[in-house]
Amino acid sequence: MRRALGRAYQRVQGNHPRRPASPSAKIMTLVCDAMLAAAAIAFVAGVGLVAWSVFAGPEPVRIVVGLALVAIGPMLLLAWERLAWEPFIKRFSQL
Repeated sequence: MRRALGRAYQRVQGNHPRRPASPSAKIMTLVCDAMLAAAAIAFVAGVGLVAWSVFAGPEPVRIVVGLALVAIGPMLLLAWERLAWEPFIKRFSQL
């Protein structure tokens, strides 16, 4: 699975001399950047929501939503790491 994802990423980026970069390469870059931003925003918003709920009076709904956002942030970061960072490091190490 990992090898297939790596090859698909290389095809999208156009790393082969006879294959130009795919038109979706720019969209993929934007999606990966948006995923990284969403991970940071979700984590910070979740921590803020939990802190606000604890200090302003315990409200279970806010605590649960805040904890869900705190969990979503690292999951998005992990997905970003697999999609964008890992292929970049492999390509950088081959230079």
